Amino acid sequence: MARGPHVSALVLLWLSPRPTCAFIEELFGNAFGGGGGGGQQFHFEMGGGSPFEMMGGGGQRRKKPKFPKGVPKDIAKSMSWLKGTEWNWNSWRNVKFEKDGNFDAPTQDCQMDMCKWSAGADGKIYILWGESGLHQLDIVGTVPKEQDQAQMQGMRMRGRRVSDGDRCSATFQRIFDFEAAELEKDLYGDLGLADDADDAEIKKVYRKLSIKYHPDKNPDEASKQKFKSVRDAYEILNDPDKKILYDTGGMEAVKKHEKGDVEKGDDVEAEHDVSLEDLYNSGQSGATLQRRIVCRGCRSKPDSPKCRGCTRCPNELKKVNVQVGPGMFMQQQQEVSSKEKCRQDRSTIDVMIEKGMRHGERLTFPRMAEERPGQLPGSVILTLKLRKHPKFERVGNDLHIKMTVTLREALLGWSQTIRHLDGHTVEVFTQGVTKPFQVIKIDGEGMPLRDDPTSFGDLYVKVEIAFPSKLSESQIQAVGNAFAPDPPKTEL
Repeated sequence: MARGPHVSALVLLWLSPRPTCAFIEELFGNAFGGGGGGGQQFHFEMGGGSPFEMMGGGGQRRKKPKFPKGVPKDIAKSMSWLKGTEWNWNSWRNVKFEKDGNFDAPTQDCQMDMCKWSAGADGKIYILWGESGLHQLDIVGTVPKEQDQAQMQGMRMRGRRVSDGDRCSATFQRIFDFEAAELEKDLYGDLGLADDADDAEIKKVYRKLSIKYHPDKNPDEASKQKFKSVRDAYEILNDPDKKILYDTGGMEAVKKHEKGDVEKGDDVEAEHDVSLEDLYNSGQSGATLQRRIVCRGCRSKPDSPKCRGCTRCPNELKKVNVQVGPGMFMQQQQEVSSKEKCRQDRSTIDVMIEKGMRHGERLTFPRMAEERPGQLPGSVILTLKLRKHPKFERVGNDLHIKMTVTLREALLGWSQTIRHLDGHTVEVFTQGVTKPFQVIKIDGEGMPLRDDPTSFGDLYVKVEIAFPSKLSESQIQAVGNAFAPDPPKTEL
């Protein structure tokens, strides 16, 4: 039985001149910031030749491994318990099943993510171990449904190397990444809900299940575990930020958010037309938004009818190891193809207009901008734009209106009814002479105050006089008789 692929390669690695490699790493580390404080990290591997071959281009770039046709490339959800676990390989050295599908083994051909693993829904485990090729293994006994370190003690897997049938086995040692298996949690499934359940449904089901499985009524261990899973699911789905991160990027995005390592998308700004009646009376209006959203559940159920209009989401930014020279790798951000599905959605935002709001006031709607997988969407910011009113003009908290009276009314008095913005009427009148452009103030008939909607500004009525273009002979005589003769005018 082979103890591990490429044992000879390990011997060569141990015999290679490590001080030289360490000196080169230190030299580049100092040049690029050192101490791991920079955004780029360098890693050196010495080939079978001398250090000078590496510096002179003697090494060759290795291609990333690819699973052969017919072998699953991903890890089945039922096998997610294997993520983040460490096993002893062939009673030799320990190996790790990383959460991202990388297989970590202490051999040279597994450096820099060059070994991969996957698992099918049938429980079969596949390891692509560098130049040693594909290994296929099965769990001995019952396949676990969830990750439990105590129950997994002594668990074994057995199989063969596909190329030559050489036997291999591994024995469970420990869980080194307890978050890894949690990344496959189905929070909606824990609550017995569909992926598109709304907030009201989530709250209703949580209350029902939390009463049903509460430990005070059900002291058995199964009920305790069910209560815990229901509570944990609700804590995330009841938090607006965590919920949308889970919907668009799964538990991995939620965990990143808890560590403060989630990016926020750009905000979107637009204008929203409102009438003066809206600002006086308050009310609700709708704003239509065309945006990209992430299709919930379409990654795991691509054949679902609701996913027919979904296409691949835009590329995502992730940290990857890039080979920049023979034996030299750099960690940097790179665009990678998204595994999530997206579609265009026509959404309606309910815009609540409160009494006394003003032109130019901004309303913010968090998480309503375009969605990207694993990213907090930006906000939609609407700026209120007041349409011109045919009758009233707003100035601060006051209203202004213009009206016209005849010359006769200006001299003898007049009365006018004004229909206000909410339908009630205001009577304006005078019994004396009205001067041209005279302004009449009516207390408390202006706009409601923003901070105190029960109080109002004032209404100002500006009166203009319509003079006749000409008078008849009789009118001239009547006016002359009505007034005393004009006194002589002095020279100006």
